[in-house]
Amino acid sequence: MAETAYFRGEGGHVWEMDLPLGEQHARAHKEGRLVRVNQDGSAFSESAEESEASSTEPASIPMPSKGGSKADWVAYAVAQGADVAEAESKTRDQLVDAYGATEPQ
Repeated sequence: MAETAYFRGEGGHVWEMDLPLGEQHARAHKEGRLVRVNQDGSAFSESAEESEASSTEPASIPMPSKGGSKADWVAYAVAQGADVAEAESKTRDQLVDAYGATEPQ
């Protein structure tokens, strides 16, 4: 039986996927366009101990360029601790203003 995991895609939808990920999905995950989450969309962690630790440490998702997609900015904001619904309710420009203090190099 294949192990499954949940991932938030660029549109903000949570998808259940078999592991290991296929080549295209693995690349999207590596690039931060596909973020592993819990089934309810909350930040993913391997165990309860990691869950407690990750609640104080932001996930490692690179900051998108200021011209990046709204989905990229939502994923980045959530990784920085924003509430998913709140981040999705903002415009891309509002997310850039709130979470894009500096342009990535």
